[in-house]
Amino acid sequence: MLDTLCMGCMKEIGDARQCPHCGFSVDTPQIAPYLPLRSQVGGRYVVGKMLSAAGDGVTYIGWDRERKTAVTIREFLPEQHIIRTAADTVLRVKVGSELLFHDGLADFLELWRKLARLRAMTALIPVLDIIEDNGTAYAVSEYVETISLREFLLKSRTGYLSFEQTKTLLMPVVSTVSKLHEMGVFHCGISPNTLRLGRDGKIRLTDFMIPAARVMDTGFDSELFAGYAAIEQYSRVGSVGAWTDVYAFGAVTYRMLIGSTPQEATERVANDKWMIPPKFAEVLPAYVVSAIQNAMAISPDDRTESMDEYREELSGSPKVMVARKAQAEEAAKAVTTEAEEAERRRKEELRRELLRKQEQTRTLLISFGVCLAIGLIALGIYLFATRDTAGQDSTTTTAAATELVDVPNFVGQSYSRIQSDTVLNERFHFVVEYAYSDTVESDMIISQGTDEGERVPMGSDLTIVVSRGVEYVTLPDVSGMQYDAAVQLLVSRGFTCTRVERENDGSHTAGIVIATTPEPDKDYERGREIYVQVWGEVPTTQNDSLLGGLFGGF
Repeated sequence: MLDTLCMGCMKEIGDARQCPHCGFSVDTPQIAPYLPLRSQVGGRYVVGKMLSAAGDGVTYIGWDRERKTAVTIREFLPEQHIIRTAADTVLRVKVGSELLFHDGLADFLELWRKLARLRAMTALIPVLDIIEDNGTAYAVSEYVETISLREFLLKSRTGYLSFEQTKTLLMPVVSTVSKLHEMGVFHCGISPNTLRLGRDGKIRLTDFMIPAARVMDTGFDSELFAGYAAIEQYSRVGSVGAWTDVYAFGAVTYRMLIGSTPQEATERVANDKWMIPPKFAEVLPAYVVSAIQNAMAISPDDRTESMDEYREELSGSPKVMVARKAQAEEAAKAVTTEAEEAERRRKEELRRELLRKQEQTRTLLISFGVCLAIGLIALGIYLFATRDTAGQDSTTTTAAATELVDVPNFVGQSYSRIQSDTVLNERFHFVVEYAYSDTVESDMIISQGTDEGERVPMGSDLTIVVSRGVEYVTLPDVSGMQYDAAVQLLVSRGFTCTRVERENDGSHTAGIVIATTPEPDKDYERGREIYVQVWGEVPTTQNDSLLGGLFGGF
């Protein structure tokens, strides 16, 4: 039977010289260093055409002689470190590459043994066998007829999918990748090329490689997909992990929803122009846009940490969105603390400068007083000396000059402290106005009516605006209301709203508010974002018919 199989697709072709199924010619040779056609691995598997070669090895289509079925065979074959001629199946390691080769081989065996334990996961192609032969190792998997997600999207009418279609396809893969991460397996090559769609409408994650083949400058030919590879993969200095796959998955979601490949991470570092085009941003739920943005943060420290968290964000979980906002507020608080410390140092410097000027002023006044006393004494002596001059009246008129003072910078200072400062209250008459502020804490001065450095007469009016702190408003209970009416009420109270739709099984009225996050009838700061949960539209078609429409042409 082997003599009548096509080595390109493993289908029966009889005596034909060219396969009627795939067009492969029986006279086509396999180019070294790839295994010759019809060579055997482990005494059981027949090697067919090379399907792909990259990173840590090569993938062939093959034939399982015992099960009488097609398989795929992945061979550990780092081409830059080995030698194999067309007449030989055993490979030889180049001099100087021994350590790197054997470390890579150990990683290859560990990776595929872990994958073999996950053969029940629906988003993976089951691993059937792992063999050491020909001086290297092989991983044998089931052969599943698929096309890449990239091909599928290019063949679709618009080049992109709706969010519901995207979520239906991707969610099983998210769960599978999360399980891989629990076992310490990180793909680091997730892209529309390595996600493959079967006739059953399910996506499978393929093309696993050792970690060194997914990072540059490791001694292996790395396979990175521009637009989907995270910044840490472009240098061996960076550390890859779950966050690396999160970035790639966010980029894949972007490609499926928007229809174009995201900008490469290395370009975004210098000039991050990443954005959701307006025509898509208007129709996508806000939490979906936020989920993609969080997953595709350039810095791993700013990125969504796990696939489980990404799934929750992509599903619009209020719990995760509130947690994400709390993280952002915590980070902003840390930045604010630094700013406050800088502001404290600036105020201290101003205080010292003010004391210095006051000391200078006292010195000048004392000097002026001494000079005035000397002048008066001299004048008295002169008048006394000239008192006998006939018909001469000497009248001295003294005009008191109005004293001018410099206006300091009061912004950021405590009004309570200024109230207790007798020197300042002698110099200025403070006219106080109050205002709410979510950025300036209570009792601190927000602004002043006269600019710093101006010279004004002693005792002049000086208007200052003092913060009352954050304004708090009671959140009304809008459950049971129509969404538009609820939003109008919440906005009138000073809140902002984000809609979160819940799946409607047909027993609820679409657009009715279920609940809000945070809970109502409590006081919250004005401007706070409120997540409003509403019942979605009643579905008109089932998922099976939707997938049937999607895959009907495949």
